[in-house]
Amino acid sequence: MPRKRCRRRIGFFGEPLFFRPFGSGVMDEVVLGFDEIEALRLKDLLLFPQDEAARVMNVSQPTFHRLLREARRKIADALVHGKAIRVEGGSFIYDPSYMRPCFFTKERDAICEELSLEAEEEIRRKGIKGGEEMKIAITSTGDTLESPIDERFGRAKKIIIYDTENGTYSVLDNAPNLSLSQGAGIQTARKVIDQGVKAVISGHFGPNAVRVLSSAQIELYQALGMTAHQAVERFKENKLQRLYGPDKEAHW
Repeated sequence: MPRKRCRRRIGFFGEPLFFRPFGSGVMDEVVLGFDEIEALRLKDLLLFPQDEAARVMNVSQPTFHRLLREARRKIADALVHGKAIRVEGGSFIYDPSYMRPCFFTKERDAICEELSLEAEEEIRRKGIKGGEEMKIAITSTGDTLESPIDERFGRAKKIIIYDTENGTYSVLDNAPNLSLSQGAGIQTARKVIDQGVKAVISGHFGPNAVRVLSSAQIELYQALGMTAHQAVERFKENKLQRLYGPDKEAHW
């Protein structure tokens, strides 16, 4: 089998990556999530023990094992069958303070330190840390902070706009978008953008909503099984899971 040179466009958290052979046209592809790539980086590149790698990603060891196994399977499929590799979507909580120093790769301290510093700088440059003074949007089933999170972003009943500087909030009625057969995510995203928020907290996001929100540089956070108030508090403490891509298909 002739050897193929590959080209790639490099990005970091939230930016799609593409790996494909030179001279290839339309071809099959496999899709890896950023969480799967992070599992590979920690385990196979930085040589972290599995329990410590899972702790860095704030996932259970069975979840980490599943991510790693699936990532390796996808890469093997791409290499053996000549498929392109797309990296996008997926989610995990990244804790840079736990990454430094890397006690688990003493023979590769320089590499580990360089990668962790790169990650921290990227998060500082592009990220919005919870606790900064800003306006955030939370999808809700009711009009108060004690209302449960509405886990469907596009068809959320209410949207709470919360000001982290003074603790005040207002409520938007999203009823007009509930009955839309399509485009609910786009319309709700535009409504949120008009409020000047820098982050959105919801249960799940579809691809169209993610595209619109990401174009406005709004960060996405996932909150499940809690009230709007609990979601706000966890956001302030940097304990919410950040999403870097859709976790649901369109029109779900």
